[in-house]
Amino acid sequence: MGELLIQVPESVPLTPLKKKINELVKEEELRWALYEKCKDDLDVSDRDLIELERIREDVWQKEKKKYGL
Repeated sequence: MGELLIQVPESVPLTPLKKKINELVKEEELRWALYEKCKDDLDVSDRDLIELERIREDVWQKEKKKYGL
């Protein structure tokens, strides 16, 4: 498992921050597990994944502009 070192300002309480980070890590772990399962179930090639990522990024850029993000 990887490790991440972050700098936290003195004014930020560590306990609630740690709880939020742990929740985010669990969410990401589930998301990537689902991604891997779908990739295996669909038998998607690396070339297909690259193209899908390109399309996803294009759509995301358009959505960001649409919502002013």
